[in-house]
Amino acid sequence: MSETTKHKASYVGAPAVFQLELACQHLNAAFGGYGCYLVGSALERPDWRDVDVRLILRDEEFSALFPDALSDGRWESDSRWLVMTSAIRLWLSRQTGLPVDFQFQPQTHANERHKGRRSALGLRLGQ
Repeated sequence: MSETTKHKASYVGAPAVFQLELACQHLNAAFGGYGCYLVGSALERPDWRDVDVRLILRDEEFSALFPDALSDGRWESDSRWLVMTSAIRLWLSRQTGLPVDFQFQPQTHANERHKGRRSALGLRLGQ
C-alpha cells in the first residue's frame, strides 16, 4: 500500500492559529481591504521559520493609508508603513506567541509578485 501525503491547511498549530484568527478578525475590521492572509512556509512545511501574515489592501486604500509609500515603489522605507507594520507585527506576536512577519501590501503588488498559496485569516462567517 502506498503512503499518501496528508494535505494540511497550515503547519501553525493550535491554539496559536486560533489566536491568530481572532487577532486578524480585529485587523480586518480595522483596515478592510481584502483582509489578512497567511502566506509562505507555514502553509507548506512543518519547519517554518516565521509566520507570514499579509494584509492586502486595494491599491487606492494602500495609497490613502501610506500616501508617500508608492512614490518610488519601495514602501519598506516609508516611515508610516514601517511604524504600523512593526507595531502590528509585535502585537500579533504577543497575541499568538508566534514569530510573526506582518506586512501591509497593495493588491497589485501582492498579485503580481507573490504567486504562492494564500489562506484567508480572520473571517467572520454569518455576519
